[in-house]
Amino acid sequence: MDLSFDELSKPVRHLLLVDDEESILRSLRRMLRRDGYVIHVALGGEEGLAVLEREPVGVIVTDQRMPGMTGSQFLSKVKEKYPDTIRIVLSGYTELNSITDAINSGAIYKFLTKPWDDELLREHLADAFEHYELKNENARVSTLNRAIIDAIPDALLLVDVRRRVIVAANSAASTLLGYAASGASGASGASGASGASGASESPALAGTAIGEIEVLPADLCYWDEITGGTFRPLQGLETEYQHRDGSLLPVRKSTSNAADGQHPYVLVLAHDLRHERTIESSLERLNAEMASVLEATSEGLLVLDAGRRLARINRRLKNLWSLPEDLLSATGGEAILRWIAAQATTPVDTTAELFAHFLAPAARLSGIFERQNGESCHWHASPQLRDDEVIGHIFCFAVAPP
Repeated sequence: MDLSFDELSKPVRHLLLVDDEESILRSLRRMLRRDGYVIHVALGGEEGLAVLEREPVGVIVTDQRMPGMTGSQFLSKVKEKYPDTIRIVLSGYTELNSITDAINSGAIYKFLTKPWDDELLREHLADAFEHYELKNENARVSTLNRAIIDAIPDALLLVDVRRRVIVAANSAASTLLGYAASGASGASGASGASGASGASESPALAGTAIGEIEVLPADLCYWDEITGGTFRPLQGLETEYQHRDGSLLPVRKSTSNAADGQHPYVLVLAHDLRHERTIESSLERLNAEMASVLEATSEGLLVLDAGRRLARINRRLKNLWSLPEDLLSATGGEAILRWIAAQATTPVDTTAELFAHFLAPAARLSGIFERQNGESCHWHASPQLRDDEVIGHIFCFAVAPP
């Protein structure tokens, strides 16, 4: 028989029936066999616990009055070891008083009476399995959502606006700010607890006041504004967060409104800028070193990028050829070469020689031309390479007196 996709994707429903009377178990199995359950039976509580150790049972139906262990005692133990199961008592009405405590403690999901109505019992069991599967699906989705949130490399903070307290944070936020990671997605923080569970040296971020993280006056004013009822989203604002050790960390933050009905929440996304700042500092140092090298040489140096735009130029070249500032500000490398060639005794030929480098950019060219003031100029053109790719052009000019 062919089965539909929906039928194939349905979870297998394992049902455990516990009763010390075999005739009751046979009647229940016969009545339920057309509902597609995988039915397990046990003649008492101990036998039922043994079944639960080896089978993925979702719903349990047990008698109350059984020798050795009552149904409520059995289900209380089940609740401790298998809290996600749905637990039902099927017994005589007179047994209701004896299981009141178990019902109140949550060990029993529902109490059904004997003798039972077949259709009504079948409906109750179908509802119980739907409830069980919904709980499992919600837990699965919650775990999946948590995994997705924790996979985000930037810090995420969910802030209760009224209390100005962080109620949830991802792993990246905890790591960035020096707090313990919380696997509960900040559930404890929602009630105002720290969620540290004894980890005094490194408490969880959930439950921490946002003012302990965002300590700059501009940030505090922003939360004053939001608390007053006016939400204003931020996009890529650079600020500083306070680490748990008291140091300040550069971040770029954005905010969005995450209000849930009557509860005002704000979601904060913060990107750690320390790596970018380190790169910027390294580039600044490298640029300073490069500028020192360029200025230390006696030759005039002109560096163009792959698009023939001005990348670098040293002071020696500016002075040799009296380059005007408006020419340099135009950033056109070809215009600078034409300005230099115009000072040669043969400007047309010199221009052609200099521009020949662009026709064969990977080649190294050199030449000599005479300036109109009688000086000789030796020039060299070389490619600037990265992994065998031409990313720029370097021109050197050395002038010798007449």
